[in-house]
Amino acid sequence: MQQVVVFGATGRQGGSVVSHLLASGSYKIRAVTRDVYSEKAQNLAKKGVEVVKGDLLQPRQTLIPLLKDAYAVFGVTDYWSLLSRPEGAEKMEVQCGKNLVDAIVEAGVPFPIFSGLPSAFRLTGNKIRVSHFESKAAIEEYIEKKGHPFIVTHPYAYFENLFYWLQPSSQVPGSFEIVLPMDSSNIFLTCMQDFGGVIASILKSPQDYLRRRLDVVHLCMDFHKIAEVLSEVFGKKVVYRSVSVEEYKRLPFPGASDLADMFAAYQIMFDKNHIQQFDMNTARELYPQCHSLASWANEHKAELLKLH
Repeated sequence: MQQVVVFGATGRQGGSVVSHLLASGSYKIRAVTRDVYSEKAQNLAKKGVEVVKGDLLQPRQTLIPLLKDAYAVFGVTDYWSLLSRPEGAEKMEVQCGKNLVDAIVEAGVPFPIFSGLPSAFRLTGNKIRVSHFESKAAIEEYIEKKGHPFIVTHPYAYFENLFYWLQPSSQVPGSFEIVLPMDSSNIFLTCMQDFGGVIASILKSPQDYLRRRLDVVHLCMDFHKIAEVLSEVFGKKVVYRSVSVEEYKRLPFPGASDLADMFAAYQIMFDKNHIQQFDMNTARELYPQCHSLASWANEHKAELLKLH
């Protein structure tokens, strides 16, 4: 069987990739994580996954041995885990990406996949800069500079973000609300549960996707409609309430300003004048059994409502 190395194997993206590759039974999987003793890492080991310690903050020389005999690599960098770094999360994420790319190139991995994002600054006509988009876009530029063929995927917001967005209503007891700094613009959502299915499908014929960027979009919908779908699934009222970008930036949690900028950028990127530049079909073609929002919410209904 061919060897696939998955970075961030205990996170949302990498975890989904490992899950789908395991289900296929077609690959030997090497899961790279910073903590091999975590519960998630130990659960992977129990399923027959080779779990190894690796940290993208470390130089490429420490990563190259992890890529031994690799047919493919799935790599993702984590901006949010770097927010407390004094050097700045954006700078450190770029460095993580460069370390990963350098290791892949030196190891000569034939089919590397990098989960990135486009430059929001470019896509908004140089109006809005979103740090965690710009860092991943810079890594993609570095990939191009190195010349080694990669496959690049672009997942945007996740269905799973609803675990954080959905809150008890502050105005109507017994109901729920989603409060974000977006108006009636659409948002792209990726079902992270199904993301690994897209990657597994790509790996069936990876040569067809080298040097391509693939938007992984499972849903394009505005938040008012999203609230309607959730209301129907839950049998409870869910409403969407828009707030200003400035108000959202003042919220007391790490990354609030970054997220506010992201939602502001989405209103330009995904409006009717710009949305045609994105590919909303390939992900569904690669993994047609992906969840609808309603089916995903119904599957996770108890978990979503139990959070509150």
